[in-house]
Amino acid sequence: MVPISVGDVLHVALTERPGIELTCDRADLAADKSNLVYRAAALFLEKYGVKEGVRIHLEKKTPIGAGLGGGSSDAAHTLLALRQLTGAAASDEDLAALAATLGSDVPFFIYKKPAVCKGRGEIIEPCVLKDSYEGLLVHPGFGVSTPWAYQAYAAAPKKGEEGPAFEFGPLRNDLEPPVFGKHLWLPTAKAWLASQPESRAALMSGSGSSVFALLKPGADAAALAERFKAEFGDTLFVSPFKVV
Repeated sequence: MVPISVGDVLHVALTERPGIELTCDRADLAADKSNLVYRAAALFLEKYGVKEGVRIHLEKKTPIGAGLGGGSSDAAHTLLALRQLTGAAASDEDLAALAATLGSDVPFFIYKKPAVCKGRGEIIEPCVLKDSYEGLLVHPGFGVSTPWAYQAYAAAPKKGEEGPAFEFGPLRNDLEPPVFGKHLWLPTAKAWLASQPESRAALMSGSGSSVFALLKPGADAAALAERFKAEFGDTLFVSPFKVV
C-alpha cells in the first residue's frame, strides 16, 4: 500500500464545550456517530481523557466506495490531528493500535509511508521505494461494496491477471476477477489505460471501483487525463497522482 497525493481535507479544532461536532460538504455522507471520523475522535478523547470537545469539518475530495481507503485515511488523520492539538503522549504505535479497532486499513495511514500490510491489514511493515511513481487515477461514479467483493472472491478464488514486475513485485489484484465480472466498465477502463503509450501498467485499486495507471518517467499525466475524458466522458473523477 502506498500513500498518494490525492485525498480529502479535514479541518480539526478543539472547543471549550465537550462533545464532537462533525460536518461534511457531501450530503450523501453521514456526519453522525456512524462516520469513521466521528468514531476516531470519540475513541481518542476517551482514551486520553481529553476534557475539551472537538469540531471537525470534512471536505470530501475523493470518491466514496472507491477502493482508495478514503474513509480510513480520514479516521487516521483525525487521530494524528488530535494528537498534535492536545499534545497527548501517544506514539505512532499507540495510534496504530487505536486505529486497528476502527478498521483494517486505518493503521496504514498513521505511518504515512509505503508499507507491506499483512494480517487483515493491521500488521504494518513500512518500506522505502527506490523509484518515484506517478500515475492517473479514474473512478466511474459508482462504488463497489468491499464486503461483497471479498465474499465473491471467497466463493470462487482466482488470481488476478499478473502485470509487469516492479521493485515491490508484479502488479496483481486478486479481487479483479469477481469485480470485473459484475462491473464491465472497470476492465474496459483498465485495458484502455494499459494500452496508452504513457502507461507502464494499469490495475484496479483495492476492491474497486477506482482504476489507475502507473506512468512512464516524464509522461504527461494531464494529457492522458484529457484523452481519457474524451473517450469515457468528462463528468468522471479523473486525477493525476504521485506516490508520496
